[in-house]
Order: sequence, then structure tokens, then C-alpha cells
Amino acid sequence: MTHSFPSGPAPALSNILNVARGLKFNKDLEAVAAGIGGKQTRRILQARDKKKNYLPGQPRIRLGDGLLAYLTESHTTDELDELLPFMRYIFVQTPSYDHIKPLHHQGSHERKIKVSENPGLHLVWYHELIFIKPIPAYFYSPDFWEYLENADAEAEAATAATKKHKPLYSACVGFMRSYYMLIKYEIDFQQACDLRLIPKKGNGQLPTYEEWCEFMVPFSQASDDLVSRRYHYGELRLTRINNAAFFRKGSLAYFHIYPQWGSFLKHTLAPIVTVFAVSSVILNAMQVGLAAVTMLQTAPDGLWPKFVAASIWFSVVIMITIAAGLVAALLGIIIMGVKDLVRGNVVRRQKKTTKDGDARPAALSHGLTW
Repeated sequence: MTHSFPSGPAPALSNILNVARGLKFNKDLEAVAAGIGGKQTRRILQARDKKKNYLPGQPRIRLGDGLLAYLTESHTTDELDELLPFMRYIFVQTPSYDHIKPLHHQGSHERKIKVSENPGLHLVWYHELIFIKPIPAYFYSPDFWEYLENADAEAEAATAATKKHKPLYSACVGFMRSYYMLIKYEIDFQQACDLRLIPKKGNGQLPTYEEWCEFMVPFSQASDDLVSRRYHYGELRLTRINNAAFFRKGSLAYFHIYPQWGSFLKHTLAPIVTVFAVSSVILNAMQVGLAAVTMLQTAPDGLWPKFVAASIWFSVVIMITIAAGLVAALLGIIIMGVKDLVRGNVVRRQKKTTKDGDARPAALSHGLTW
């Protein structure tokens, strides 16, 4: 059984609140107005049960002054956002949010799912691994979303002079939209529950698949205008992000899968060793050819002249074969890079011409793994 909802206009906060309040997944929080001198200037979160003065599902985080800093750290991806424009020109990545395979289909690419609370690793993959951030339980609370939009607007106003905005609300909406693509079928929902990617409701029970689909309706309608830059994209390749971090910031990597120096050098030196190995084969073939030419002048009668001639031609064939393979590999990389670049530019142009900033490519492609 599958549920599909048509794409529509960007969901207003009222749509999210109406759905969340109707489902009543979590009622632990309440957003109340706070201000100075009787003037309401902002909203704060409080626990309905005073004994549970913490975020649902995260009892370490109290509802106080440090709440916004925790949410910003847990859901924004400023470092990754800075690298994405650079990847457009060198390490091409198509800016399409539906460039996401369903959860059950990740196994078809031999990918093992790694659960990580790092927002900068959500839907980032590396060969046989893909990182996915679980949904926090407080996302079920309608009062949390009401507080979130207000707090986000307040943070942007406070930092307007420095032009350092932290689009917390848009990052959270984009994060939830990515789950609409991840959980496409009931089998995806069951797998997400098994991996504890989906939190339990306030009563300690997991939502049903039908309840989950209803909860996701307003997020599924979000356009790129409403989400942060990271969620204009779908799955991202860690190898390309690491390369972008190296050229853009001079960092060794955006994220080290293998933090030990030995493992890092092993992966870094592998291309260099390959070049030396190919060069060694070519030089050996050239040496054999030159030696055979010298022997051809002094070779005795019989089969030796034919053997020497065969050695000359064999070394030439080896060098031509290696050269042809290298040329074919380089052409393949160039062709795939150009195709990805063209596809990315087409999607960007479509986004500029559509009203809601949303565009989907005709066909998904994960391009070349490099």
C-alpha cells in the first residue's frame, strides 16, 4: 500500500500546525508569548508537565536559554551549504531534492545505512555506506513548530547586520521533506521503524503507516523556496564534498570516514600508486622493445629473429593498449561530468522559470562514483 500526494504550493505554518494538532502525536510542549513590560516580543517553549521541562525524546536538553543553540547545532548545515555552490562548477551535483532513493532501495546499491545525529551527514553516502539522521520526537509537537518559526525569524533579525542568517525553520522543513522521498512505500516505513529513524508518539507507541503519511502531507508540498540550500539537493557523495572542502577551504576532508592517518594515507596514495604502476609497465615495455631492437642485429639464425620481432611488437601492443585504456577512461569521466553539468544547469534554469522554485529532472541519475 502506498500513498502519494501531489506537489502543491509551499506549506504555510498553519498547515503543519493543523495536521500535527489533528493527529495529536505529542502534546508535551506549549508555546507561550513572552515579552518585556507587557509587550509580547517572542515565543518560548514550556513543558505542560512541569516535571518534564525538557525536549521530548531528549531529556538532556532543558527548555531554557540554551535551547535555540542546541537546535541550531542539531539541524542547520552551514558548513555544507558553503560548499554546495562550489560543487556546481567543479564537482557537479544536480540540485534536485527528489534525487533520493527510497530506504529499501539503498540495499540495491549495496549501501549499509548508518544512523547519525550529525545534520551535515544526512543523506551523504560513501561507496557502501549512507548516513541518515533520525527524526527527533519533538518534531511531532505543533507547538514546537510554532516556536521554531518565531525563533528563526528572531535569530535572523538579530544577525541581519552581519548577514549571518541561521534558517533553522527552513532546515527542519527541508529535512522532513527528505523523509517524504526516503519513505515512499510501507516497506520503507517498517525499515525506518526498525532502524529507529521514526520516533514514538507521546503515548509510547509508533504511528501507523496511514498516520505517518497524513503527518507528512504539508512537508511533501514544500518547494525549494521554503527550505535551506542543503535540501535543494538529495543524496550527496562524500568523496565530492571532501574534494570541494580541500579546494575551497584547504581542509583535508569535510568528514573523515577513517580518522586514522594510516587509512587516510592509504586512500590518498592509491591514485598515485596506480599512476606509478601504469608508468612502470610502460617503461618496462619500452625497455623490452629497445633491447629487442638491439638483439635483432646480432640474433643467430633460426627462430631467434622471429622471437625478437615478436618481443618488439608485443611491447608496442602493450603500450598502445594502456594508452587506449587511459584515453577511454578519461573520455568516460569527461562525458559523465559534462552530462551531470548540463543536467544540473537545466534543473537550475527550470527553477528560475517556475513560480515556486521547484523543478524535477526528467530522469534521475547518480552519475559516476568518484
